[in-house]
Parts: sequence; C-alpha cells; structure tokens
Amino acid sequence: MSEAVGPEAWWTVLVGITALLVAGACGVALWSAVPLASYVYFALAMAVLAALGAVWLILSLIGWFKFRAWRWSLIAPALVLVTCALVALSVPSRIAFMASKDSLAAEAQECSTSATDRRIGVYQVRRIESVEHGCLFFIEGGLINSIGLAYLPGGAPYLGVPRHDGDIGYQELDRDWYTFVQVF
Repeated sequence: MSEAVGPEAWWTVLVGITALLVAGACGVALWSAVPLASYVYFALAMAVLAALGAVWLILSLIGWFKFRAWRWSLIAPALVLVTCALVALSVPSRIAFMASKDSLAAEAQECSTSATDRRIGVYQVRRIESVEHGCLFFIEGGLINSIGLAYLPGGAPYLGVPRHDGDIGYQELDRDWYTFVQVF
C-alpha cells in the first residue's frame, strides 16, 4: 500500500512566496486605480505581475508534471482575476469616492479657486477651480491629460470624451458628481 506523497517543501514555499508577491502587486494595482493614482505605480505593478506570471507558470508546470499538485498553484491566478474584476467594475474608485464624498461636498460648497496641493478625503487634489454652477477638483493621476472630479448640480455641459485640446469630457459618477478628463 503506497502513501500519497505531496509536493516537496521547496515547491510549496516558492508557490507561497509567489502568491504573496502577487497579492502585493495586486494591492498596488488596486491602490493605483483610485482613480489612476499614479500611472508609474500601475505600470510597475503590471510589470511585476507579468514577471510573476512567468514564475507562476514554471512552478505550476513543475507542480503538475513532477508532483501532480496543482491546487496551490491556483492562488496566484485567483488573486489576479479578483483584482481584474474589481478594477473593471471600478470598485476601488467607487469606494474612494464614497469615503471622500462628504469632504469633497464640503469643499464644493465653498469652492474657492486654489492651486495648492492638498488631500481631500483619499484624493490628492492638485487644484480646485470654480466653474459656472459648480466646482472642479483636479486630482493626482492621469498620464498626460488632467483628470478629476466635478460637482455640477445643474448637470455637466457635455457628457463624453473631450472633443479637442483644452476641452473637458465628463462622465456621470453619482447624482451631481462627475469624473472628467481635460485633454492636454
């Protein structure tokens, strides 16, 4: 009668370390998607995930062919799939907005134009601009274009992508709140 032999300890440890590193990279990706906090961090997290994907593939193949073990190998891709789903559904951005909404609303009532960097809720606001019937909060993020949140109780002047340089395109977020992109 033969005993079932599991994978060797080195393989289990490497799979566990890979899963922990994947979890860390997924955490950075989720943080940088609030909204795109920093493209550099997001790109770095994606590069790390790509490298870890190669390590995961090698370890998974070794696990399957040498040890007939695959369950531990499923942790890393499960983390990546959950992260992709959360980002695709804008969960990090919505949580950040809900956590910051009261602070943003208080600032929007006053809406004094300011070019001073400051934190409002979870957002690093680079500048606040008063516009007709509302307030624009330019936040950290975006690669080339400016991005932000807009409080426009009368509605956005234009929904959709910006049409030309300097134009602002708005997307609905929550009632009187919109996200925007200003083309550079």
